[in-house]
Amino acid sequence: MSAAPRRAAGPGEQTLLLCALIATAQMTWGAVVPVLPGVAERQGLGVGALGVLIAAFAVGRILANIPAGAALARLPARPYLSGALLALALVTAGTGWADGTIALLVLRLIAGALGGAVVTVGFAVLLRGAPPQRRGRVVAIATVVQLTGAAAGSVLGGVVLAAAGERAVFVCAAVPALLALAWDRWRPAAGYWRAPAPQDDGASGPAWAGAALPVLIGLVLVSFATFFARFAGEQGLMPVLAYEQAGLDPVGLGLALAAGTVASLGVIPVVGRWVDRGARRRLVWPAAVLGALALAALGGADRPWSFIVLVVLYTAATSALGVVPGVVTAERFGARRTGAVVGLTRTAGDAGAAAGPIVVLGVAEGAGFAAAALLLGAVFLVAGAHFALVLGRRAG
Repeated sequence: MSAAPRRAAGPGEQTLLLCALIATAQMTWGAVVPVLPGVAERQGLGVGALGVLIAAFAVGRILANIPAGAALARLPARPYLSGALLALALVTAGTGWADGTIALLVLRLIAGALGGAVVTVGFAVLLRGAPPQRRGRVVAIATVVQLTGAAAGSVLGGVVLAAAGERAVFVCAAVPALLALAWDRWRPAAGYWRAPAPQDDGASGPAWAGAALPVLIGLVLVSFATFFARFAGEQGLMPVLAYEQAGLDPVGLGLALAAGTVASLGVIPVVGRWVDRGARRRLVWPAAVLGALALAALGGADRPWSFIVLVVLYTAATSALGVVPGVVTAERFGARRTGAVVGLTRTAGDAGAAAGPIVVLGVAEGAGFAAAALLLGAVFLVAGAHFALVLGRRAG
């Protein structure tokens, strides 16, 4: 006797399911961050080689983003995304048994490529399948789930490492992804898997064709600037400023970043509803200005309270700004080109993540903290202002 057909989830559950598929992919690399130094030491690698190991994952993402997004126009979304996530889970789980430096580097490169593919394709499916009148709220939900998943991944990795050792971390890092796949198997996100037919979505030709080119450039610049600020700021300059200038210890820095996350979780749902009511430029302008001013002012933050306030303002502003690009991508480029555009913008973001720490910390060393903070603010403001200006043009 054949099994009963699976019942599709409701619209809200389907959105959460797609977001979970993306977030659990990100958890696979967030959870292994605490264990990588120990693995490198066990393999006889020095600090410099650890940097190469981390870079291999980033290189895999950069290589995969654009082709993975473009392939979505030709491949069925559900098996494509599910297969990539399953492969990512298996590669992650098996990395704990990697024997030798070359094997470890190759596995991290493959994991980066698969992870980049899952997130790119997942976002493209989410954007093209979201109801137009709810795109802002869908992107807001995705952002909240990502923030939660990132935090959960770090906690998972630390707890498992302390309790069961290195190899268990890699296995446990894959479990959330498998659970998300089982969820889709039992109650599929049918509305998102039924992608619009390419010939019916109003878009043809390459993503950079025609009147959409200025918007595409704006999306690329915002993605680059956001990741540039996030990696150079949150993971580079902010810890240095917190310890050397603002008088915070690691616990205080953690509390400041947590306060920023809490503020973002409060702001994002409101922003999503505002975007669904038509806000575009009038949201981008204040978010870009507020974020840039907060970043620039960090160079002079020499008190714990001023540092924390500026971190909260910056985090809330960038989170608010981050809702708009996804909605604009779906509106301006249509279902056929959404995957290619998401892949391109994510590649720009990864380039910003790679360049940001090198450039900003180099400026901090040569010209001081204030100059580095001003550079961060300037990059963020220029990209946000350009994006706001091109949004004023009519869609092609």
